[in-house]
Amino acid sequence: MPSVCPGSTVAFTDASINTPSSYEWIFEGGVPGGSTQQNPTVQYPSSGSYDVTLIVETADGMDTLVRNNYVTVHNLPPANAGVDEDLCAGQSAQLQASGGSGFQWFPATGLNNDQIAAPMATPTETTSYTVLVTDLNGCQASDFMILTVHDLPNVQASAGNNTICLGDTANIIAVGAQLYTWSPNLFISGTSGASVEVWPTSDFTWTVTGTDGYGCVNNTPVTIEVDPPPPAPTVTNTGTQVSSTPANGYQWYVDGDLIPGATQQDWSPLVNGNYSVVITDANGCHSQSLPVYFGTVGLVDAAAQGLRIFPQPADEMITITGIIPGTDVRLLDASGRVAIAQRSTASGTLNMDVRKLAPGSYVLEVGSGAAAKRMALVVE
Repeated sequence: MPSVCPGSTVAFTDASINTPSSYEWIFEGGVPGGSTQQNPTVQYPSSGSYDVTLIVETADGMDTLVRNNYVTVHNLPPANAGVDEDLCAGQSAQLQASGGSGFQWFPATGLNNDQIAAPMATPTETTSYTVLVTDLNGCQASDFMILTVHDLPNVQASAGNNTICLGDTANIIAVGAQLYTWSPNLFISGTSGASVEVWPTSDFTWTVTGTDGYGCVNNTPVTIEVDPPPPAPTVTNTGTQVSSTPANGYQWYVDGDLIPGATQQDWSPLVNGNYSVVITDANGCHSQSLPVYFGTVGLVDAAAQGLRIFPQPADEMITITGIIPGTDVRLLDASGRVAIAQRSTASGTLNMDVRKLAPGSYVLEVGSGAAAKRMALVVE
């Protein structure tokens, strides 16, 4: 009795005697469903058990033979290639086929064994894998699954030109993923997040690891170079100005207060006090000098005119004597701005309320132009 798989063919052979003169075959479930050939071949597309009937005509007359359930067509195996999977570039996945006793995978690319149910797959690109499953009856069926390979995230991190001056802080920003971790946990504001602050004391390298929405991971190093400060400048008092050793940029201070506009190598002081300079080198790094006292501004001229200011230092009210009546009197702060402006009375004496002034060094300027006289004043 024939036993075949769906789609297979069966060749029938007539074994009649008495030399039949005609044949009529009837094939239940077969294609074709009948034949007048002596030895026909029939295909069976569907599983099941099928009858075969043969009617022949001989010199003795008609004769009929029926074979019940003569042809058995087995079911196809329930081939299953497993579920589709997502994979990160460079990773492996184990395929899981079922439904039979023999397996053959196509293509074999990226598989460690293409003839087992559960090979390891390491494709370099998205691949559709088809498995041909064979059962114990020799019947075969196929199924496929898709391994989608995702590129690793392109993680990048930068803090601009990645160079800072010693003592400064840099903001490093990472891009290319969804989640980020940083290591090592040194000179850094945190170990997670796309943006971190760092303050290395010398050239230092961190690694930022990024994870994307598929769970794929990649990392990149980021190095911050640290430029040392320039050598501290030296300030020279020439008697008429203060001068710094050469640099790329300058900012002058008097008694610790910034002097607006004082950005040259040489500066002519307007008030007495301790002068220092902060220089900038070609890398944008800074260094500050020690203070140098400058104390010649207008004091001799003022003393020669008999001007007097008391009390010194002042905290509430000061009295100025020795002023020509009707002369303009101004009190200048450390940056040269007018803090108080008054005019002397006919007596040549002037009282000035300094209670609202910030503590510090000031210059009293009497008169204007080249004839102006100046004296230093300290307000507490």
